[in-house]
Amino acid sequence: MSTEERGDAAAVPTVTVVGRAALRTEPDEAFVWITLSTIDESPGPALEDVAKRSEALAAVLDELGVARDVRSTTGVTVAEDVDHTARGRRSLGHRATATLSVRLTDTGVIGQVVMRATSDLDARIAGPSWRVSPTNPAWLEVATRASANAKAKAAAYAAGVDARLGRLMALSEPEQRLRRGGFAAVSAQLAAAGPEMDIEAGEQEVAASIQATFALEPD
Repeated sequence: MSTEERGDAAAVPTVTVVGRAALRTEPDEAFVWITLSTIDESPGPALEDVAKRSEALAAVLDELGVARDVRSTTGVTVAEDVDHTARGRRSLGHRATATLSVRLTDTGVIGQVVMRATSDLDARIAGPSWRVSPTNPAWLEVATRASANAKAKAAAYAAGVDARLGRLMALSEPEQRLRRGGFAAVSAQLAAAGPEMDIEAGEQEVAASIQATFALEPD
């Protein structure tokens, strides 16, 4: 319980509660990370090979209808690979690596991307990492439920002290974080599984919380 001043009037008794709600829904987008890598005696040829395969990957994604605005290059590296032996450091050549992040909303396309990238381009895959997008209506639904939960809790507290719930005086939302699913690494060996790969999204929990303060009135 708390009190708040309302102008020159007497202090108004209040109750502050946190309303919470959660629901489960199917995620509507996923992230997949595609990594192309090769090793060569010199850094130039290694990077050239990765660059050519990156162009081929772009063509595959174009063919599958994956828009360019959902693709993002997250890293390009060229570094010497070394092996530490009992006789000392031994160079294995220079490894070039490029990683592309792709945001996808079509489950069928995810499977095709994984299979084509691994079978055609010898890529390594990480993902998919699922999430419920910020524009999904589930977020508004769970927000409504959290507010209703806050009001119900406040009314219950009020009844417990022989009071009646009055007007809403404050409403604030703690910082919310989008919940993401986990992902598993997928290697080039998946190409042996066949031309298609089933990808299941499952369900994820969407949650919301709200802090609400209500005035209390005599019952």
